[in-house]
Amino acid sequence: MKSSLISLASIATLLATSLMVGCGKQTAQQPAAPSPAATSESDHGHPHEEGGHGHGAGPHDGTVADWGGGKYHVEFTVDHEKQEATVYILGSDEKTSEPIAANSVLLTINEPELQTELLPVPLAGEADGKSSRFVGTHESLGIVQEYGGTISGEVDGTPYAGNFQEEAHEHGHSHGEDDALIWEGVPREHAGLQIKLGHHGKHLHAGEDVEPAVSIERDGQPVSDATVFNALVSADGETVLVEEVATVYEPTTEQEPAHYAQGGLAIPKDVTEVIIRFRIAPADADDVTFDVQVTVE
Repeated sequence: MKSSLISLASIATLLATSLMVGCGKQTAQQPAAPSPAATSESDHGHPHEEGGHGHGAGPHDGTVADWGGGKYHVEFTVDHEKQEATVYILGSDEKTSEPIAANSVLLTINEPELQTELLPVPLAGEADGKSSRFVGTHESLGIVQEYGGTISGEVDGTPYAGNFQEEAHEHGHSHGEDDALIWEGVPREHAGLQIKLGHHGKHLHAGEDVEPAVSIERDGQPVSDATVFNALVSADGETVLVEEVATVYEPTTEQEPAHYAQGGLAIPKDVTEVIIRFRIAPADADDVTFDVQVTVE
C-alpha cells in the first residue's frame, strides 16, 4: 500500500509540473504521502511543517489540508450517494472562503485509486470568474469509507498541492444506557445475511438526533462491504421526515460489535413515534429496505 501511495503522489506531482512548468510557471512543492500520524490535529501554528496533515472538521464538516504552508487551505467533502466530491478553498484561518480564478482543481484519491477534475461552482456572491467551491463526480466515490489523497491546483500562477486523510469519526459514546447500542425486534434475513436493526441510545428524544445502527453478518462473521442508508419517516409511513443519509462501517471494538452507523437523523420536535427506514445494499445481492418504528420521548 505504501508504494501505491507514493506512486499516486508522484503522478499528482508530474501532472502539476506538466501543467505549470510548460507555461513557464513555478513548480508546486508536493507534500509527502499522508499517514495517520502525519494527519493528526496540530497546534495550527504557522509556518506549518512540511508534509500533509489534517486539521479536523472544517466549516463544511470536511477534512482540511494546507496549501502553501498555511497561506491557503483546502477542505474535502464527499457525498457517497451522489458519488460527488466537493473541495472548498479557504484562507489562512481555515474558515473563510477564498475564491480563486481557476478552471479546475485535481483530486487524486489513494484507495480506491482514482483521479478526477473538480470544476468551479461558485458560492452565492462570488463573481469575476472566481470560485471557492469546486465539484466533481466519480463512480468510486460511492464507496463509503475514509478517503485520503491529494488536492492540487493553481492560484495566481502559483501551483499548490496538499495531502489530506479523513479520520474515522469518534462518537464520544459513554456506553451508558443513553449511548448504548439498542437492537429493535428480531434479526432479519436477506440473501444469506443476518441483519440486526437499531440505534444508539435507549431513550430517543424529540428535537434531538437519533443515530441508527445496523449489524450485518454472514455465517457469524461481520460483513463490511455493504452500503447502508438511513432515513426518518412519519409513524404512518407516508411522509419522509429526513432524507436518507449514508452510514460508515465501524469494525469491532472492545465496547461494541461491528456495525454501520454515524448517519445521524434529526427527530422533529412534535412527534411521539417515528419510523427509521433502513436501506441496505449488499455487495452481492439486491437492495432491501426495512422499517423500524420507535417511540420518542
